[in-house]
Amino acid sequence: MKTSGAGATTGSLISALLSFLPLSCCIFPVAFSFLGAGGIAFAMSLMPYRSYFVALTLLFLGGGFYFAYRPEKVGCAPGTACGSPRSRKLQRVSLWVVTALTLILLTFPYVIPYLPVDWIGN
Repeated sequence: MKTSGAGATTGSLISALLSFLPLSCCIFPVAFSFLGAGGIAFAMSLMPYRSYFVALTLLFLGGGFYFAYRPEKVGCAPGTACGSPRSRKLQRVSLWVVTALTLILLTFPYVIPYLPVDWIGN
């Protein structure tokens, strides 16, 4: 019995969406300060929940990797024709891109103090 890729696709979409949750407490305040917008207080109010957002993001990324790299179950009776398994190359590449972007965004708050002040725009 062949399983459908719906679970893997759903897991990938959820992990991609949740990978942007840390933006609400880490990157958005910096972006708002560059733009001079007044939403910094809202973004900073989410800062106590940053660890929960990061944990959820990493949990769903782990789930995405599980679904992307687990072996496919193909059950065929001996002597019968079986369909060829679907390629998961696009799913795996997009998962790695989202993971790299997530890791960059998670480390960004720790890199900000070391950025040159002239580059930030004093």
